[in-house]
Amino acid sequence: MQEKIEQLYYLTDGNERLNIPQFTGSDGPHGIGNGAKGYSSFPVTIAMAATWDPNLITRVGRAISLEQAARTKDRIAGPTLDLLIDPRIGRAPETIGEDPFLGGRISEAFVKGQNTTSVFGSVKHYNLNTYEINRRTNNYLSDNRSLVEFWGYHWKRTVQQGGALSIMCAYNWVNGDKCAENSYLIKDLLRDQWGFNYYTMSDWGGFASTGKALESELDFCEGNDLYIKELPDGVREGKYDSTLVDRATRNILRTKILSGMMDGKPSIPKTVIDSKEHRALVYESGLKSLVLLKNSENLLPLNPEELKSVAVIGPNAGVLPLDGNSSSKVVPSYTIPVQDAMTKALGQDKVVYEKGCAINDADRSGFGSAIEAAKESEYVIFVGGLDSTVEGEGYFLDKEADEKGGGTVTRPDRPYGSVLLPGLQNELIQEIAKVNSNIILVVISGGTCSVTPVIDRVKGLLYAFYPGQEGGRAITDVILGQYNPSGKLPATIPKDDAQIIPISPDFRNMVTKGVGYRWFDSQGLEPEFAFGSGLSYTTFEYSNISLDRDQVDKGENILVTFDMKNIGERAGEEVAQLYLSTGTISPSIEMPVKQLRAFEKVRLEAGESKNITFTLSPEELYIYDETKGAYEVPVGEYKVQIGGASDQLPLKASFQIVEADGKPDLSVANIRTMPTFPKPGDEVVFMVSLINNGTAPTQVGDAHHIRFYLDGDEIANYFSQSISIPAGGMHLACAQELDGINWIAREGDFEVTAEIVVDRVGELNTDNNRCVGRLSLPNGRVVPEHLSQLF
Repeated sequence: MQEKIEQLYYLTDGNERLNIPQFTGSDGPHGIGNGAKGYSSFPVTIAMAATWDPNLITRVGRAISLEQAARTKDRIAGPTLDLLIDPRIGRAPETIGEDPFLGGRISEAFVKGQNTTSVFGSVKHYNLNTYEINRRTNNYLSDNRSLVEFWGYHWKRTVQQGGALSIMCAYNWVNGDKCAENSYLIKDLLRDQWGFNYYTMSDWGGFASTGKALESELDFCEGNDLYIKELPDGVREGKYDSTLVDRATRNILRTKILSGMMDGKPSIPKTVIDSKEHRALVYESGLKSLVLLKNSENLLPLNPEELKSVAVIGPNAGVLPLDGNSSSKVVPSYTIPVQDAMTKALGQDKVVYEKGCAINDADRSGFGSAIEAAKESEYVIFVGGLDSTVEGEGYFLDKEADEKGGGTVTRPDRPYGSVLLPGLQNELIQEIAKVNSNIILVVISGGTCSVTPVIDRVKGLLYAFYPGQEGGRAITDVILGQYNPSGKLPATIPKDDAQIIPISPDFRNMVTKGVGYRWFDSQGLEPEFAFGSGLSYTTFEYSNISLDRDQVDKGENILVTFDMKNIGERAGEEVAQLYLSTGTISPSIEMPVKQLRAFEKVRLEAGESKNITFTLSPEELYIYDETKGAYEVPVGEYKVQIGGASDQLPLKASFQIVEADGKPDLSVANIRTMPTFPKPGDEVVFMVSLINNGTAPTQVGDAHHIRFYLDGDEIANYFSQSISIPAGGMHLACAQELDGINWIAREGDFEVTAEIVVDRVGELNTDNNRCVGRLSLPNGRVVPEHLSQLF
């Protein structure tokens, strides 16, 4: 029992006698953190969401994890799935944006990239991690529907489709219990409903009661010593149930085994760290995260051949902030500020630099030289925003008071308290506009900043969520037309503080009241820039929307088809977005005005058209029926709207869902093997995630049958009639050997297929009953086939 308990504690979980390795790792949502130096600093999490490009973020997740693997580490604390409920929260850079659907697709992609390596992520912070002030004592209130549909949507997606192997619980409380001691969050929702069966852990010292944590199914104690101090005697004396220790130990060992820690991971050369390839990916991801929000008179892009002079001014012009102040900050070997990149691109004789003002102080001594530089220049590029002095994890606050402050949320985390640009930035821009009207404003930040006071004084606005160490080069290349911007806002930008949802610990009814565009819709407010906004140097036209049918049985897929054409003169990428609304539905439940339910980033050459199809499955239509404690697809009236931003939706179509018998919709994902990295001669066991996103659970007695194939030859199968999977749930299906024999690994490249045997009438959709992966031996693991083509 002592050795089992030691597996639950972060300083003793290695076991030399049994050859069980200890977890090793660091923070790493956008690169290797915790003081490590010389590692690639990718765009922050909210910038990844601004790309709206899951395939790109899969490559980013893989690259960061490879750098961690080269350090011989096992895990990364990240990605971060926090939602941006208020742009002024301290850890806004780490959030996945304001929308659970977008966040789910981006975080799923990041974790899939991680899982192509030997490094896994501890996905954080579960759940409702929001304000930093009093973060250890805030008690947030939520109804269960909001916990499932709003706060939980992207967690479900990341766990089930992403294949997350570890969940880190948040510091805050939810409905009276600390997250790490919260039985509803961990046991009922994460495990019993969504089917997560790997290990959960506390954030650093994030729980106080050993009994409550253990019973709630918190497995791993990080940052305090309660488990190792209290469990040995407590179990022996009968205070704590030994079977709970057994369960937690199984979850931890299952993670160690299926991440590859136990059976010999491949060695990754240190040359991948800050490599040429990773620098190129930092640049690409930063480039595709940039959001063009204003381009009056088609001022942009500037022509570098015709341009005579440019003044580069502002507190972020000569430096490049990479993050707020947090444990996830990365210290790369270099950064490229806008001043340096612009000078390299145009030459020293065309560029003059003046800081002008600081991020957040009252010193006007730099105004004169900045205004003079602007007066003498053809164009002004003002680079402002935020940095780690005004947003971050809370180190600039009174930590002792905030973390023991009684759980009262009284103010935003930003020290200056506003969504507007801090300090003298607005004033300096106003003064510059008096002498030069050709101003291009670049805002670099994590949480969004409103520029309402100066929006009419600038002709161009480019938003850069901390874009990584190559950020200045990416910004310069967009301004000078070397790349056509394609980012879209992952969060609404309000006009002022009055438009932000009031600060409160009451997060009930967030599905409908919501934050971001849901909040603006529910309150009838017009933001400065809407969620999903982002301009291009070309123009895209949407047309010819159609549905495969205008009435469907509950549970059947709806196919939405439309055309998109690039009617401009240069190639570009557009993010087509689908929002779903409801009319009269049953059960009669309050719904948001609209919610994102599909998107696709599409590249089109000038004049090119593409026909695009979005599929709305039961998963996209789920509500959580609190009376039944289950996912449900309402019957009734629906409307889809499609366009390039949440407030620019020219295409509209309607359909009706009619009542039908509930049926499961089984699919398979995340093919895994044991050992994870098979060596020639190893016996290999195959497993897969069996997911039910239908309108009814499977039942005990139903045949759950999966066949596994290697290059077309059946090698294993799974069959069970003893399990049931709830609608919206998942089960880890571990295959039995075929004819009593497991596959023996050998060198080569193999196609691995898992396929559900549909031997009953009740299956809703058979198009998702098969998944395919590639396995390359030696030193490889199963990688989904469509992902293997990305690397």
